[in-house]
Amino acid sequence: MRIPPDIRQSLMSVGSIAVFAILLVLGKTIYIYAYIGVFFAITFGYTIYRTSRMIPLMKQNAREAAKVRKDSKDKVLFRQTAKDTQPFFNDYELEKLKVAKSMLKLMVIPLVLITAIYIAIPLVLRDAFHYDLSRIELAELYVVAALASFGSTLILRRRMGLSAASFSQGTQLIYAPKAYTILEDGVVFDTPQKMPDVEFSILKFPAKLLRADKKRNFIELETLDTTAPATIKAIRLYTKDVDRLLGVIRPKTIQPEQAQLSVEQVN
Repeated sequence: MRIPPDIRQSLMSVGSIAVFAILLVLGKTIYIYAYIGVFFAITFGYTIYRTSRMIPLMKQNAREAAKVRKDSKDKVLFRQTAKDTQPFFNDYELEKLKVAKSMLKLMVIPLVLITAIYIAIPLVLRDAFHYDLSRIELAELYVVAALASFGSTLILRRRMGLSAASFSQGTQLIYAPKAYTILEDGVVFDTPQKMPDVEFSILKFPAKLLRADKKRNFIELETLDTTAPATIKAIRLYTKDVDRLLGVIRPKTIQPEQAQLSVEQVN
């Protein structure tokens, strides 16, 4: 049975909590500092590792986009400039703001919980009841506070429809290029990516049609290319002519009837 990414990450967090609680009970400050140092070193190293793997993929993607652009410059199927999509990008900005508020909530609520439990309770007990918690009691309180913090994060993620994988890949909000060109082999983004040596990027065909929304003037695609960088594996294309764009995209998609499309929006 496969464990969902957010559950798996939470189980790893619970394990780290247990180790830290044991170190608190032992009371060896040097062990605690060493554990914190190792934890952050592993986290930082993993971040560097993921970044180092992403850059070559982005460079390769840029080379493929340049080649497709060169080979298919006379075979443009559909094109939208930044001026064409600008009237609809307020929708995207509002969605970005909503995601930013959700991210803030995910940071603040767990922090408030762990602060209230682990810091406020000992202060109240000491000042109001003149009772100092023992080392073991402090360790137990830390476990409760940390579990409450991670539990609230897990619940909030599920309620927002976000997983641990989406956080680690930076895909909380689907990428929407302001300008793009649809060619035979894929969708080339005219907006440069902020990565070294990357001037163009491409979502290669075949693709899966995820969603079409006439009211909000966009469609969403996901490439079936397993080597695509996670940040551009799925894209949102804004246009004033959704029907025409769908007509161009449908022959390039796999099993479009299985995509999650609203009958009222598409037909």
